[in-house]
Amino acid sequence: MNLETEKSMSRNEISTTPKRTAELEELLIDAEADDEQVQQSHPLVRRPWLLLLGLILVALNLRPALSSMAPLLSDVSKSLGLSAAQAGLLTTLPVLCLGLFAPLAPILARRFGAERVVLGILLTLAGGIILRSNFGEIGLFAGSVLGGASIGIIGVLLPGIVKRDFAKHAGTMTGVYTMALCLGAAMAAGSSVPLSEHFGHSWAMGLGFWVIPALVAAVFWLPQVGQKHGAHNVAYRVRGLLRDPLAW
Repeated sequence: MNLETEKSMSRNEISTTPKRTAELEELLIDAEADDEQVQQSHPLVRRPWLLLLGLILVALNLRPALSSMAPLLSDVSKSLGLSAAQAGLLTTLPVLCLGLFAPLAPILARRFGAERVVLGILLTLAGGIILRSNFGEIGLFAGSVLGGASIGIIGVLLPGIVKRDFAKHAGTMTGVYTMALCLGAAMAAGSSVPLSEHFGHSWAMGLGFWVIPALVAAVFWLPQVGQKHGAHNVAYRVRGLLRDPLAW
């Protein structure tokens, strides 16, 4: 009797193994496609240098909206009469939005295409920078939310685009992308105060200056919208996040 029970349990374990494997795969969160799939489904990029330039410029804009605030926070707080709690929220809110809005990236990419989404979100980022620099306390917080949300969405899409269009050089390109991202953060952190002083000690100009590189990046990214890129449905998927206990 015990022998039959053990055999039955063994068969049940074997039969449930594929199901468990499938469940584990469903819990994976990945905005990138398999290398082999990408190479087979995606045509050659016509002007890879232009795509590379666009990727670098976009990556440069993924931190200035965040890192430019801290050096000017005391000036902003004094000018608008912010409390310590409000000042803390001002620096925390964009970081929270990075995680809250990132899951929207695969949904938008499947619906509109990654290139169109990147362009639209770049313009949204530019709008958020303008909003927080020119419309008082409400604009300051609303613009910070837009900035954090925009960076969160683009930050999910760019690595997938790199892996899809530069599959054979994904490691090198990821390094270039990361370097550009860090450079943008350092530039904003180091030059926001000098920019503010240059424009008559105006914190609004110190923060608002970063709309310029965002618009420049949008201009250089525009040609990518007109190109045919494949594997949108394959390349951007977030599966099983809401069913994963670890996510909560």
